[in-house]
Amino acid sequence: MGRRGSVILLLLVVAGGLLPGGFARPAAAERVRFRIQPDASQLTFKATSRLMNADGKFHRFRGEVLADTKDLATARVTLAVEAASIDTNITRRDDHLRSEDFFHAERYPTITFESIRVEPAGQRLTLVGRLTVRGVTREVAVPVDVEVSDSTLVARGAFDLRRTDYGITYTSFMNPIGDVVRVAFTFRARAS
Repeated sequence: MGRRGSVILLLLVVAGGLLPGGFARPAAAERVRFRIQPDASQLTFKATSRLMNADGKFHRFRGEVLADTKDLATARVTLAVEAASIDTNITRRDDHLRSEDFFHAERYPTITFESIRVEPAGQRLTLVGRLTVRGVTREVAVPVDVEVSDSTLVARGAFDLRRTDYGITYTSFMNPIGDVVRVAFTFRARAS
């Protein structure tokens, strides 16, 4: 091969490495699947009323995060919560919360969240997604603090939601209930 042929071959090799569809490609980001560990996590809420506020939690939930640990903006999050696992430490109130007046857990057994995107917000992330409660789906934005390694992920956050936005409109003349419910969480997850 002459000198001209060698130069053309060299150009083809360089161009092949730089152009899409060329010989060399950048390494694809490695996505890790983290599964939420319910026993090490918590999902709580605080609701207000005139006579007695309700501080409670959900005992049964599952979820996962699929993300590149070097770029959390790529994360995809799913969460499913069993509505009947609600617990405020008052059996009568918990039974009422499971009823048609509130979660109607028999008809709508699962509360779900599915992320749409992750937005950087300073030291935090904002997780934007679809929250479905009692068969009603609305988009929510949740600020989240995240600690991540190759094998573990911890996500903490809190946000407010309006119960009436999800068709939970029960009210009591004797004990008016606030519309805004504060939801807080700490999810610990392991790579699987």
